[in-house]
Amino acid sequence: MRKPVRLGIAGPVGSGKTTLLIQLCREMGKRYSMAVITNDIFTQEDAEIVARSGAIDLERIVGVETGGCPDLPH
Repeated sequence: MRKPVRLGIAGPVGSGKTTLLIQLCREMGKRYSMAVITNDIFTQEDAEIVARSGAIDLERIVGVETGGCPDLPH
């Protein structure tokens, strides 16, 4: 069984994280089965932007409101 690849995209507000994510979905989605989990502190805005882009099927997107920034494992 193949293990999934997990990619974390981090950076300050306005740095292009969501734009990069949409482009990755458009290009890599042609060859790979993909899903997206977005992290917003108080809203699901990034998940909604990705959904509106049409870059990935809606049922493959989850928006999480965390109330803070996640500490991703290295």
